[in-house]
Amino acid sequence: MKRAAILFGGLLLVGCNDIESQVTEEQAKAIVMDHHGGTVEIVSVTKEWNKYIVAWENESNCEWGTDTVNKKGEVERRETAIC
Repeated sequence: MKRAAILFGGLLLVGCNDIESQVTEEQAKAIVMDHHGGTVEIVSVTKEWNKYIVAWENESNCEWGTDTVNKKGEVERRETAIC
């Protein structure tokens, strides 16, 4: 039983970190910038549940938000606001 728990825990860790083998943090930043036409500045990048969460802002129109980038390099808008 103990052996099975260790094996399962190890598989979870490998699965959660899989994004690094597909997309790097720098690639995630570039993907989001390209998605917004190069008009945004990347504020921060965090990794959560096999996705990168990229916070960005566009000072020219007072817009900010967060997007997620999955291991396939696909972008999904999470949150957007305009001042």
